Amino acid sequence: MSAPLLEVRGLARRFGGVAALDDCSLTVRRSTVTGLIGPNGSGKTTLFNVVTGYLRADAGQILLEGRRVARPDPARLYRRGLCRTFQQPRVFADLSVLENLLIASGRRRAALAGPRVRADDRDRAEALLAEFSLAGLADDPAEELSYGQRKLLEFAALLMSSPSLVLLDEPTAGVNPTMVRTMERHIRARHAAGTAFLVVEHDMNLVMRLCDPVVVMAGGRVIAQGPPGDVQADPLVLDAYLGG
Repeated sequence: MSAPLLEVRGLARRFGGVAALDDCSLTVRRSTVTGLIGPNGSGKTTLFNVVTGYLRADAGQILLEGRRVARPDPARLYRRGLCRTFQQPRVFADLSVLENLLIASGRRRAALAGPRVRADDRDRAEALLAEFSLAGLADDPAEELSYGQRKLLEFAALLMSSPSLVLLDEPTAGVNPTMVRTMERHIRARHAAGTAFLVVEHDMNLVMRLCDPVVVMAGGRVIAQGPPGDVQADPLVLDAYLGG
C-alpha cells in the first residue's frame, strides 16, 4: 500500500497549562474525503494550524506523502500540494475576484495588470471562476462579495495550485442551505477529479453523506475513526458529544 498523503504522529501542542493537542495521530489517504469532527475545543483547528505551519508543534511528526515535514511552512506546503481554508474566509478584499486567483497562481501584485500575466494563468483563473459561478463578478472587488461567495472564492483560489490535498475548515459554517449544497457539489467534483480532502465540519448530515472515513477528536486526541455509520454509533463518540 502506498504511503498516506498525510500522516500525523503523536502531535502535541500546549497553550499554557492547556493541552490543545495531546498525542494526536491520524492519516489521510489518497482519493478520500476524510471528515474530522469533535466537540468545540477538541483541537481540530489547532491540528490544522500545526499541520500547515501556522503553529509550531511541541512534539510529534508530520509526514506528507511519506516524507517527514521537519518545519511546516504554509508557502512550501502549498507548493508541495497541501493547502487549507480558514473558518473565516481569507481573501484579498482590495483586489478583484479575478486578481485573487491570479495572486494564488504566484503572481505578484505588480504583475497583475497587462501583458505580464501569463495567458495560461488567466485562462485557468477564468475557468475556475466559471466553475464556481463567479465569472460575472470577475472584475468586482472581493470586498463586495457575500460571505458565502468569499468562501467559494477562497476555495477556487486554492485550486489554482492543483493541490493533492485540501484541508477545509468548516466550509459550510454560516452559509444558507443553497450554499451548503453548492459547496458539497464542488467538493465532490474535485474529489472525483483526484483531489483528497480533510474536512472539519459541524453539519453532521453533510459529514455522514460526504465523508468516508470520519475521524473524531476529543480532548486533543483522536478517539475514533472509521466508516461514518460505525463512528456515529461508537459509545466513545456519543459520550464525547453528549457529555455522558
